[in-house]
Amino acid sequence: MRKPFSFILLLFFLEFFLSPLMAGPIYQGSPETIQQYKYAMGLINRRLFDEALNVLSRIIDDPNPFENRDSAIFWKAECFYRLGKFREAISAFENFYKEYPESVFRDRAAYGLGWAYSKDNNPKSAVEAFARVSPRDPKLRIEALLKMGYIMTKFGMDPKEVAEVFEELLSNPGLSSEQKFDAYMQVGVQRFQEALYDAAATQFVKSLEFAQPAQKPNVLLYLAESLFRNKKFSEAISRFQEISKASSTPDISDKANYSLAWCLIKSGKPSDAVPLLIKSADNPSSTTRKESVKNLVELLMNLHRFRDAIVWMEKGARVLSGDEAIEMEYLRGLALSRLGEFPAAIDVFKAFIKNHPKNSRCDDARYQFSLLYITMGKFFDAIKELEPLLRVSTAPQTKEKALYRVGECYFNLGNMENAKNSFERLIKEYPKGSARLDALFQLGEIEYLSGNHNKALDAFSAIGTTNEELSGQAIFRAGEVLMKAGRFSDAVERFEEYLNRFSKGTLREDARFKIGLCELERKDKGRALAAFSELRESTGYFRQEARFQIGEIAREMGNYPLAIQHFKAILSEDPKNPLASRADRAVGICLYKMKDFEGAQAVFKKIIKAGSATDNVIPECYLWLGRAMIALGKTEDGILEVLKIVVLFPKSPLLAEAYAEAARGYESLGKLQKSAKMWRELQKIRRSGPLFDEAQKSLKK
Repeated sequence: MRKPFSFILLLFFLEFFLSPLMAGPIYQGSPETIQQYKYAMGLINRRLFDEALNVLSRIIDDPNPFENRDSAIFWKAECFYRLGKFREAISAFENFYKEYPESVFRDRAAYGLGWAYSKDNNPKSAVEAFARVSPRDPKLRIEALLKMGYIMTKFGMDPKEVAEVFEELLSNPGLSSEQKFDAYMQVGVQRFQEALYDAAATQFVKSLEFAQPAQKPNVLLYLAESLFRNKKFSEAISRFQEISKASSTPDISDKANYSLAWCLIKSGKPSDAVPLLIKSADNPSSTTRKESVKNLVELLMNLHRFRDAIVWMEKGARVLSGDEAIEMEYLRGLALSRLGEFPAAIDVFKAFIKNHPKNSRCDDARYQFSLLYITMGKFFDAIKELEPLLRVSTAPQTKEKALYRVGECYFNLGNMENAKNSFERLIKEYPKGSARLDALFQLGEIEYLSGNHNKALDAFSAIGTTNEELSGQAIFRAGEVLMKAGRFSDAVERFEEYLNRFSKGTLREDARFKIGLCELERKDKGRALAAFSELRESTGYFRQEARFQIGEIAREMGNYPLAIQHFKAILSEDPKNPLASRADRAVGICLYKMKDFEGAQAVFKKIIKAGSATDNVIPECYLWLGRAMIALGKTEDGILEVLKIVVLFPKSPLLAEAYAEAARGYESLGKLQKSAKMWRELQKIRRSGPLFDEAQKSLKK
């Protein structure tokens, strides 16, 4: 620590001025003036500054020559300073400089003038005064530089000039350990204020070498803060922990504890920060108690420890005051909503509005419990609570969100007209609002559901041209709209645009799959196969979907072994996949096409045995099982299998084919009456088409 200024001046006074007085007469002037001067020095020595001031004023005002008049003016200024009359001291020192610019007292006068300006809250002039102290007095120059650096750092003056001051100071070989500590400390503070945290830490480490035990906690706090802000969290944690071992004051300990908690949060250990914040929040005398309470509540919410957060919200309401205490009540409603206790949360929010009708959070509270109504599916209740937020006086951000939610409620209620009006109003009133693109996206969905594909496409395309979060989803959705409109080539372009622009998009696999489906619609099996093949190594939902499509393409192209390979891959890798029964059926069909009727029969029997009556592949399996058995010469049994479709699945679209297979089977057995009966049953449900024509032809025989 720097010695008190008054003590330093007293040392100068004794060393440089009183000693010569006692050594013998060195003055030239009238005996009376000399005697008065000695008397003034004695008064100063006894700290009788008012009396000394009167004597010195008489000497200075005396028109008779006095060789030590500069000394008298200097000490008059010092007396003003000692009496706390800083403006008078400044005036006296400045007059001294005007009258005696070459006096031996000029450096000491500059030093005193600097202190006077400093006490008078004029830092700029103080720095200019200290700068007048010349190197002719090395010790005084060092003290002046120290004070200059302190003032310049404190008031954020030109960093370059501050650096020059400390460079000169630290280059001086005459610095004491105390002065070195002070210099390194001030350089560190300057670098800290400039956000040069690495350089600041270096200076604080040097300062520690010369710090007294009582000074170390403060230096360690600055050092740890520098490391923390430089994101050197492990080093910062070590330094913060050192503070508790350095006999620090409660104030520094509180600050270190609070900063250590933040350091742990930033270093990815938020749970470890909780006990530290609780320690400060539980301590009534902690200087960081209020901040600790607020941050503890926020941290517990982020950790999803909502019960603990509620406990501290209740405590916080007693520790904090004013709006900060009221905020705890609002946050309690949020915590209850996160816990899924919606009715309780709604009650809290309603009580908040009732108890604090003029609080700025009232609209937020109303908006929050409206969201809970939406979550609970109470859309009419939500609309009722949201509509008051659409008034002109509502904060624009809240009003915009409320307007969007009103549209969302109408959308969920199936009232597309009101939903559309709400979203269009939002876009009109908030053309640059944060919910504008969300509203435009919903308008696209409404137009899509209404069959207005062009308008839906316009909405999604407009979003897609932006670089906002929804742009990728909008481009993908535009592709789906084009698919629905039968514009498969254009749809492929949109899906490819999505793949090119969003290398980490969550819909990439879906986009590739949709490209494959579009290519199938365009009858380009090669391109479809290429698209689906890109998904074979994926790990998500589309892995098996792609395999199934590849298998289907191979089956249609007559490459049954390849098709079977892909279908069986689904069955072996993911036997519980919804596609498994369809893949199994496809294997059976492929075996049938390859004339492996025994294999096909076994597959279809297995599927029927394992499947449920509601499985939509079962009717088709009965059909193919019957065909396989007929092909194996088990015609009667085969006919019975296909007719199970008629009995068990009377609404199946396969009824006509079942009757046709039975009719052909009976005809092959020579049972023409039964065959004719089957054909007539077919004609009852199928009035045209190839099967109807085949029935007509057979009945004419």
